[in-house]
Formats: sequence, structure tokens, C-alpha cells
Amino acid sequence: MELVKFLHEVGSLKLTPRAGWLKLGIKDPESVAEHSFRTAVIAFIIAFRETKDLNTAFKAATAALFHDLHETRTMDIHKVAKEYVTVNEEKAIRDQMRFLGLEIDFSDVEEIIRDADKLELAFQAVEYSKLVESAIEFAEGLEFKTDTAKEIYNELMKRRDPRWWR
Repeated sequence: MELVKFLHEVGSLKLTPRAGWLKLGIKDPESVAEHSFRTAVIAFIIAFRETKDLNTAFKAATAALFHDLHETRTMDIHKVAKEYVTVNEEKAIRDQMRFLGLEIDFSDVEEIIRDADKLELAFQAVEYSKLVESAIEFAEGLEFKTDTAKEIYNELMKRRDPRWWR
């Protein structure tokens, strides 16, 4: 059954480390699945605060869950490697979704997903900076489109302490 194969494929993201953190020397970096989870929560929050529409927030969260799904087939390629390797993300996504008979258009929440993705990176960089000081560089100077992402980012960078909430 194609669905069972697909769900096993999705599960492989739990075993796929985020390549950039490996390059930085983080010994056991977050997986793509972990990244996608927090990105989805952030996308939901941004979308709801920006639009006050629950359906848009649900759509943004869903889009964020799927935003790196192609990496089950393409792996998470570090940005330096992308200068040398061509990856057909669109084909991977089409091939993955084909068995569902579905094409999902997330273009109306694309800006929110990009902001959520960068914001998640910033949170992870702050957290990893406690292990490898230079990780903070991944969080510095990021630019956002939505007011909510800008507000969250500014507060994050002001605090730079992942343990303050305790």
C-alpha cells in the first residue's frame, strides 16, 4: 500500500539531521522532523496573529509540516553544497504527493512559512550557541516580512537565553 510506504518515508525525517548544524560541529543536531514540528507551531502562531483566521493558521501549520518533506528523498543539503549540487525539490514533492491524487497550493501562506522557517532557525541557533558559541551567527541579521515574526525575533535576540522560561 502506497500510504504505508509514504508514512515510513515521512518517519525517515526523524533520522535526517539538519546538515548545517553538523557542519558547525553540533554532535547530535536536530532532525528535519524536529525542525518541521517547531516551524509548524511558529507558522500557526504567525498566521493566526497576522490574519485572525483559524483556517489560514491551520493551512500555514500544515504547509510548514510539509515544507521540507522532499528531504526524505533529497536529504538536507547544506547551503554551501547547494552551490555544487542541483536538487529537484519540485519533482520530489510531486512524486511524493502523486499517490494522494493531490496538489496543494500553499502560495497564499508562503511568506509566513519562510518567516517561520527562519524564525525556527534563529531559535535553534540561540539554543545551540550555548554549546557552540558561533552558532549564534546563524540567528543574526535575519530579515522577516510579517510583523509577528519581527516581534518574536526581536524578543528572542534581546533575551538570547533559551532557559528564561523555566
